[in-house]
Amino acid sequence: MHRHLRAKQSGPLSATPERFFERELAGEDAPSFQSMRALYDRAAQVHMRAPWNDLVEEELVAFRDPISNEQCFCSTMGALGEVRMLQTYIGASSYCWFRKMRDGRQITVGDFYAHQRTVFVDYVPIKELEAADRALLKAMHHPLAKGTVASIFRAIRPGYHPWFVTENEARILTMAMEAVLAVCDLVDNDPDHDPWDTADVYPLVKLEEAKDGRQKYLVSEVAAPHSIPAMPGPLALDTKRIQAIIERKLPVAGILEVDHFYTLSMIGAKHARKACLRIALAIEAQTALAFPPELGSPEESTGEILQRLVLGAIEASRAIPSKIYVRDREYKSLLAPLARELDLEIAVKKSLPALNFAKSEMQAMLGDSEF
Repeated sequence: MHRHLRAKQSGPLSATPERFFERELAGEDAPSFQSMRALYDRAAQVHMRAPWNDLVEEELVAFRDPISNEQCFCSTMGALGEVRMLQTYIGASSYCWFRKMRDGRQITVGDFYAHQRTVFVDYVPIKELEAADRALLKAMHHPLAKGTVASIFRAIRPGYHPWFVTENEARILTMAMEAVLAVCDLVDNDPDHDPWDTADVYPLVKLEEAKDGRQKYLVSEVAAPHSIPAMPGPLALDTKRIQAIIERKLPVAGILEVDHFYTLSMIGAKHARKACLRIALAIEAQTALAFPPELGSPEESTGEILQRLVLGAIEASRAIPSKIYVRDREYKSLLAPLARELDLEIAVKKSLPALNFAKSEMQAMLGDSEF
């Protein structure tokens, strides 16, 4: 275990707003001046240290959030010179989606946003700042001259585009930068030591407060987490709508291909957090007839969205499908109660040709793409 000390950043507080991003966060816990001062100072230290000159994206730095007890994994981007960013993946699920992307699996940007809990600092030209970023930088006395680079702080929540950080997200991002700086200290002090010499094992940083007022970093190791599939909650059946279909004694005909996905299209007011467009599609397998899609918010149950989609397709076609094909075992589990009520079969298929064509056309139209 390696121990390092770093002097704490401090400085006088000027007359500034008590909190930032209050309009954009709309009632959420907007970050305080003290939290954003600490975050800004650490971002300046990271920019000066330029860890992207020494680390690549896969050389993650881990720490555990003491409040949620979740492991977080920091990835430093900038080795290729295209961007300079430090992104932190919160929890095992977010880490596993990072691995999928880095391993070259086919993942759209919409899919990535759908499953991510991350916070990040990005260093961008002044011209790319939003008004709320400028207000923060003015409070921090950051130069705003043309050609200057500034740090922006954002969070991604499942199903949403990047948005301004809350108090808690600012705290996690500050810890992330401190963890990366600690590992940079370790590498600087011992150039022959490689914290990533074992596959799927990362340096784990623990921050403690020392008696002399300095921050003490304990650097050990942690193995990569394994994603545990979440068990879907029970589906609340729309019994009234289902009973009306049963009473109509509709014929059994056709096969439905069903899927659900996110796109990069933004939904939300001008100064509010923007959701990714969430769509569920049902296509008749043999005729490629598309039924009315269902739209949903990130907070909605996937099972309820799929149930509305299937019931809508049955009502539109005036027939109950003989089978429903889905691409994911979770979707099969979610639709199982509905299938029992309507006495139809659900199967998982690796390929859904009719639906995949419709889906790719829609994603192209909406500007979604793969990593």
